Amino acid sequence: MLFYTEALTAALNDRFDDIDEIRDIATHGCEGGVSGFIFYKDTREFFEKYEDDIEDVCYDILGIDYLQQLSKGETCILGLINALVWFTVQAYCQTVVNERDTLHDEEMAELAPTMAELV
Repeated sequence: MLFYTEALTAALNDRFDDIDEIRDIATHGCEGGVSGFIFYKDTREFFEKYEDDIEDVCYDILGIDYLQQLSKGETCILGLINALVWFTVQAYCQTVVNERDTLHDEEMAELAPTMAELV
């Protein structure tokens, strides 16, 4: 699965390998605390490394006013950076879950004729 760029995909794939955590983030976001994305220092470092990719994700999903949508009254740049990173992480997790569910559905559809023969 490619999530925007190889570099961003690799970084997120390296960090997220637990499907239960991925499903939790896909559903609830990062607000509950996600290791490596809790402190401004961490999210700022991630943002600085993948800034263009993160902005592309936000723009493509939310549109031209993505900064307004994600700022939610933030009064400092670190809060906005945090929101951009959290949004990107959640979007990645949602993509992983959707892809896994699609693959599962396709596998089940392929098995359906075989299962019908067994009955």
